[in-house]
Amino acid sequence: MEHELHKKLYIDPGSSGRPSWYPSPPADDDLLFFIQRNQNADTIVYRVNRTIDGFIQEHIPMEAYWIRYTAGGVRCELSEIQNKLAYGYESTSISRELYKFQFVSYKEMTFYISRIEGSDLYRTLYQYDGQTIKLDNIYVYADELGVFPVVKYIELFGRSVDSGESHYRKIVIAK
Repeated sequence: MEHELHKKLYIDPGSSGRPSWYPSPPADDDLLFFIQRNQNADTIVYRVNRTIDGFIQEHIPMEAYWIRYTAGGVRCELSEIQNKLAYGYESTSISRELYKFQFVSYKEMTFYISRIEGSDLYRTLYQYDGQTIKLDNIYVYADELGVFPVVKYIELFGRSVDSGESHYRKIVIAK
């Protein structure tokens, strides 16, 4: 019920949950999704990592990196700590065109990198409430009170593969 109320009051079709002044990463065919946070506009970008023949690279199916908008939009790699504790992922190959993965910081949810039938494009998908959702972006809200931020909730934004309708999901992590 709370999810539906929140969706109706605050989420319009096509909205992304992040502040309107946050920039979007440059769109390209290999962009899978991105993560933004309440701390600042810096963005973690996830792109499909392809082999020369266009399939997913087996051992590292996605490349993940920062766009540091607070530093003029420079690209930076994730640190080892960020990869191991926050924004990294663990993946398993299902086929040359399909991988499943979980974030190291939230293994309760499984995502899929899947080739779109009849094209060379890949997208990130997940299942929710009997629907297949194409993930567009994630917004993370965290309190920065100590050495490490405490994530309060994450919001997932995407579209239903079948209907094309906007999809919103909020996951409360800490109270």
